[in-house]
Amino acid sequence: MNRCRRRLVAASWIVAALLIAAAAQAQPAPFAFTVSTPDPASHLYHVRLRCDVAPADMVEFRMPVWTPGYYGLFDFAGNVRNLAAADGDGRPLPVEKSGPSAWTVRTGRAARIELAYDVLATNPFVANAFLDETRGYITPGALFVYVPGELRRPVTVTIDLHPKWSAVATALDPLPGGPAHTHTAALPLHSGPPPLEFRAADFDVLYDSPILIGNLESLPPFEIHGVPHRFVGHALGEFDRRQFMDDLRAIVQAGIDIIGDIPYRHYTFIGIGPGRGGIEHANSAAVAFAGPGQDRAARLRTLAFLAHEYFHHYNVKRIRPMALGPFDYDRPIVTSMLWVSEGFTVYYEYLMLARSGRMTQQELLEALGRTIAASENNPGRLFQSATASSRETWTQGPFGRGRGGIPRTVSYYDKGAVLGLILDLRIREATKNRNSLDTVMRALYRRYYKELARGWTDEEFQAACEEAAGTPLRDIFEYASTPKAIDYERYLGSAGLRLEPPRALPEGDLGALVEDVNGALTVAAVEAGSAAARAGLAGGDAIASMDGAAVDAGGLKSALAARKPGGLVRLVVRRAGAERTVDVTLDPRMERTWRLSPVPNPTPLQAAILESLTAARQ
Repeated sequence: MNRCRRRLVAASWIVAALLIAAAAQAQPAPFAFTVSTPDPASHLYHVRLRCDVAPADMVEFRMPVWTPGYYGLFDFAGNVRNLAAADGDGRPLPVEKSGPSAWTVRTGRAARIELAYDVLATNPFVANAFLDETRGYITPGALFVYVPGELRRPVTVTIDLHPKWSAVATALDPLPGGPAHTHTAALPLHSGPPPLEFRAADFDVLYDSPILIGNLESLPPFEIHGVPHRFVGHALGEFDRRQFMDDLRAIVQAGIDIIGDIPYRHYTFIGIGPGRGGIEHANSAAVAFAGPGQDRAARLRTLAFLAHEYFHHYNVKRIRPMALGPFDYDRPIVTSMLWVSEGFTVYYEYLMLARSGRMTQQELLEALGRTIAASENNPGRLFQSATASSRETWTQGPFGRGRGGIPRTVSYYDKGAVLGLILDLRIREATKNRNSLDTVMRALYRRYYKELARGWTDEEFQAACEEAAGTPLRDIFEYASTPKAIDYERYLGSAGLRLEPPRALPEGDLGALVEDVNGALTVAAVEAGSAAARAGLAGGDAIASMDGAAVDAGGLKSALAARKPGGLVRLVVRRAGAERTVDVTLDPRMERTWRLSPVPNPTPLQAAILESLTAARQ
């Protein structure tokens, strides 16, 4: 090599080194949190934060008002105690509460701020934080503050374990060069464990990564296509661990087969102990768990629960409405599509159990029948659509309101699962079973997650469904956006299925929901095709009398129960200030089980569609 060329090579190395150094300096310093539990019995976490900020007179720190995966508001800030601030040299800085979930630090234009505060954690719910002498569970949104405008900053979390505890379970990645440990590190207790250090690319990743601390158990892990999957938890109970993990592996495999891709490098089920509820995350699920149960029905419920939370890493985390990310943690995020995000996931939890061989076809039909029954037995179906239930979840809750008076809300879990079933059958019928709802989910995953890296709009979702079906699907989307009664026979018949016929009871039925409003018996809603509908009654009508006598809601119910089907009742009805007399011929009251069963002698296409519901990738 000649001298001139050697100089050029040397110069190139120098330039490259300078560029690398400049790039390293350009990377923003992480928000560095340290969590300790000096006295677990006090239920107080101690949190320290070190962060570098642009020089300013004031910096505001906020707590989220909700946490990803749970559509409800929390007063996380109300659990913060003893918040204090200092600059990088340890000089105290003034702090004032500047909002319900905000604190303003007068920084004196310091470039580095350090916070210290305690968080009271007494709620063992999966969407909150909890600490006692047995374990600590951290929903990160309940513990870690953020600075508006800085949500894209990297974050580190150091867990300073209490000496009596040995392990941390989280889906956060460990910091390179930190103490040797895995995501479920078991550390020696005799000398006291060193701090465990984790990292998150930004606050969205942090808030989506729960943390469990204690003396934890890790069940036998498994790999699928080289990707590790773990189940780690507290107080897991007595059961056959190997069989349970074999079942879980088969169910996870069935979920992966639906989409055909694994988007994470590792996945962890985190069992937080006995209780209720679970929350999905991008590469983990936090679940209340005390064993899968002793009888078959209990085991299937547990496996369905875990299948649900697992499939959410596709359907909601990656296949998602536009509103579900990136997030604003100051206010609720509103979408009309939770019937897809939650309801379809209910539908797929059953399919995953069936396709993995853990649930028989008969058990699948029973599960679908129970879901139809839950939706149809709710009077709220006459008032609220699945899209409205989705939008209003922040005020009515995920399962609708059920206290006082006639229920007027629906669960987008139940109604969404039913809509998932009929949409799946509609697509299969239209394409002679070449396409299915699986086709739609894969297309959404590929286009919006993999290619465009964003969520989809309501219109884009419908377009994807209609593309898979090769035909308009206005009927399905009308069922989603209105309380219109579903024509089950039309859709179930495509798979050779039918609902058990209703049984007529020897009691008269009006076919209307009534309630007492300000002293007047008022029609709340009318069933389509009912005796009341044929007589022209409508919601809002006031019933002044029945057969010449004043009556209230309880009296009307008793009177109808004593009448025979085919009997005539005369109602005086007031509407818009006018009064009229209406004669109504009563129908028999119908008792329905909503049980599903195959029809005898199905066509080849019907048999193929039913069989393919429980088969692997379509």
